[in-house]
Amino acid sequence: MNGLSGSELYLLQIMPELKRRGHEPELFMFFNRPTDKNKRIVSFLTECGIKVYEVYNHNTFSPIWIYKFFRLLKKEKYDLVHSNLVHADFLVGGTKFFLKRKLRVLSVKHGYYPAYQAKYGADFRYIKRNLYYWIERFSSGIANYNVTISKGLYNVFTEGGIVKPSKIRNIYYGLTLKEPVEKTATVTIPEGDYALIIGRLVGFKGHKYLIEAWKKVQAKLPSFRLYIAGEGGCHAELEELVASCGLQESVLFLGHVPNPHPLIENCAFTLVTSTWEGFGLILLESWLHKKAIVAFDVPALNEVIDDRENGLLVPFKNTDELAEKIIWMHQHPETAAAMGEKGYEKLSSYYTLKRMTDETEEVFELIKNNKV
Repeated sequence: MNGLSGSELYLLQIMPELKRRGHEPELFMFFNRPTDKNKRIVSFLTECGIKVYEVYNHNTFSPIWIYKFFRLLKKEKYDLVHSNLVHADFLVGGTKFFLKRKLRVLSVKHGYYPAYQAKYGADFRYIKRNLYYWIERFSSGIANYNVTISKGLYNVFTEGGIVKPSKIRNIYYGLTLKEPVEKTATVTIPEGDYALIIGRLVGFKGHKYLIEAWKKVQAKLPSFRLYIAGEGGCHAELEELVASCGLQESVLFLGHVPNPHPLIENCAFTLVTSTWEGFGLILLESWLHKKAIVAFDVPALNEVIDDRENGLLVPFKNTDELAEKIIWMHQHPETAAAMGEKGYEKLSSYYTLKRMTDETEEVFELIKNNKV
């Protein structure tokens, strides 16, 4: 774990809720080098009465992780281990396979190989049997049960031959966090009208398609701005693209924003141009502030958004239509506001922390009673 993203926000919601329901959750957090990005996560969980173990300074696939994790298991006698993301799956799967075969394990899948997502989206037909594939197949097989966060991701794991359908189900995210985990107010709210995209600057987030589309948006709406919140390996490449398109005054990079909620609250609407998402928690965060969304028509975005009801879906990689939908949304602010209201209604009625935790507890019971 190295900072707060969708899977971490999932933990920061469900763990306190499990605590309120009488469980005793604890977090084993590890990373290959010391980092300050986890401080707020640790303090937030500590404030909720949840114990956190931080372990750093080992190589990604070092067996020392397994040794230290096994020592903790012997000391604490956990009923269940709930792993999240591929590194944790590898750690927990290796511990169960080599040292503690009776360990009860639930693996929650929040995504798949990022390079694959960027190229193929949720199309499982091109899955290659590389190291990532074998780690996921091993950890999914050794786990008692697996959970995905969208049907698109479920299909990748089942139809891609990674896990048997009898050992996996889908549980959508829920969001009921009233206040952000990171409450810093360091972000400056831009003046004027702007659209917002939030996410890591990596290939599968599709920022390049949005920048291409913005040439047409700027020509039609010269005072409308695009703000990009996030950091990542594609930053320099995207800045070069903005410069080559002559958009330096129209497209602005904000860098990492620990608390993006003030930006969401004050934007015209949000944008999600990912080639696919395991879920896309920004959708629920947008609806929390009653903001409409313009997104590509890909899993799992098209599972969550109802086109023309609470957002607009755009054919994948179609930058001309993306620009047209952005312009239309800006020119119809009353409709955009109504879409945001509809999104908030859907968030409040279905994508709730209660529903997500109820369904997760159902899986806990299946594992506990050896029914899977």
